[in-house]
Amino acid sequence: MKRINIYAATLLMLLVGMQSCELQSEQFSDVDPAIYPTTANDVRDLVTSAAYSSFRNHEYSGIFNAATGYFLDVDIATDYGYCSWDDGGTWSRLAFAQWTPNDTRNVTNIWRDYLNQISKMTLTIDRIQPVEMDEARKAQYVAELRCGRGFMAFIQWDMYGPLVISSLENLKDPIARVILPRLSEEETRDYIVTELTEAAKDLPYSYKKGDADYGRFTKGLCHTVLMKLYMQTKQWDKAIAEGRELMKPEYGYDLVPSYADLFTRANEKNVETIFSIDGKEGTTNSLWYPHALPSDYVLEGVWPKGGWGGYKMTWEFFDTFEPNDERTTYIISEYKYTTKNALKQDTLVVRNRENKGTDGGNCLQHGVIPLKYKLEPVNGDACDIDLMVYRYADVLTLLSEAIVRQGNAVTDEAIRLLNEVRTRAKLPGYTAADFSDARDFLDKLLMERAHELWYEGCRRQDLIRDGSYIEAMRKKCTAYGQPFIATENYVRFPIQESIIIAGQGVIEQNLGY
Repeated sequence: MKRINIYAATLLMLLVGMQSCELQSEQFSDVDPAIYPTTANDVRDLVTSAAYSSFRNHEYSGIFNAATGYFLDVDIATDYGYCSWDDGGTWSRLAFAQWTPNDTRNVTNIWRDYLNQISKMTLTIDRIQPVEMDEARKAQYVAELRCGRGFMAFIQWDMYGPLVISSLENLKDPIARVILPRLSEEETRDYIVTELTEAAKDLPYSYKKGDADYGRFTKGLCHTVLMKLYMQTKQWDKAIAEGRELMKPEYGYDLVPSYADLFTRANEKNVETIFSIDGKEGTTNSLWYPHALPSDYVLEGVWPKGGWGGYKMTWEFFDTFEPNDERTTYIISEYKYTTKNALKQDTLVVRNRENKGTDGGNCLQHGVIPLKYKLEPVNGDACDIDLMVYRYADVLTLLSEAIVRQGNAVTDEAIRLLNEVRTRAKLPGYTAADFSDARDFLDKLLMERAHELWYEGCRRQDLIRDGSYIEAMRKKCTAYGQPFIATENYVRFPIQESIIIAGQGVIEQNLGY
């Protein structure tokens, strides 16, 4: 009997780390499909591995990890993102839109390391079909895999544009050496919409804290990603429909009364959360703390040692916050530490706007410290607070924006939706008189979203959708004395050069690289 590997051993992988190039032959010696998977528990384990293993954040692994992950990449590459490390110029190129196809650490890595997960999910859907089990449960598992495919495809499309998606037939014929071209823009979008729409039919609306399946995919996640796709493609009517869908009581979403409570251990899995990465000590730890905190930052009983001082929020952006905005709660713009002077006496040093320091990461020279999550007692370097991926405030403000863009007019509903988020931050609500026209409303709304969602992967999309990304990056380069080389093509990242070479002319590079 022919034997094939499954994911517990070795999955079918594709040459050069993607499903676009010549297929690598699958081995035929490890697990007999007549033996595994054969039970409902087998299926659950297999689906959990295939659908969720890449959507995680553990130290340096997972697509949401704090060092090379999706959110980190796209946020550093905005008007507020910065990294104090030189690292051979990699971080500077990311921060100032100077990247090239050879920047493999934080520019091309998401395609290289995670696009092939779509093929893994496709094969899993096929492999669980023969298993005799509750059909409704199987349908939900298939829906989870389809949601995973749509979610991953959206992330890849957001960064790189049209994708390479391998069919089941190609994946099941590993002997054939096939190089597949990228889909068209329309085909890629249709794939994302189809996967998420079909997945939503068999998934629960949401999960609540305490549910055994909390953290698995839901209708809420499907419709949130669809809304974001429709926003980026300027299909305002469809984006509005998705926003109104997510407001239905069946989902149970609402704003948490206090913004600061969103990012604490005590308030994980709250009603505002649409999708988050479960944080558990030793299993799914975020290394955001050490990446952001400087080496001389110590908080007795909580953070007893310094960090590496890399990630910053530019002072220019920090100055756009209004006084008393609660969303600055976990932004550190001043801190104190004790050092030895020339006489080896303890000396108190205060780092702030007036005394930023000049030691790169170990000071405030390049910007304020965007901690994001409450600094709570930790083991080692790890933060085990759930990582927020999508939340309801994002949906409300996107809906507000879509309403105004669709009609090119400021409506009472759009103002009300914006104010729900704004007043939660302890700021006065807007009135119609505060906006001179629709453009003025959009400018204020996009800044509100930036203040609400900093380092949550939204700013780059917002600026690209608005048509102002390149200009924002030009201003950033000017402020930091950096050369400005970006063109309109830089709204998409390049594909790694080695992948283009292996593609033998079939796989085309993005324009401008």
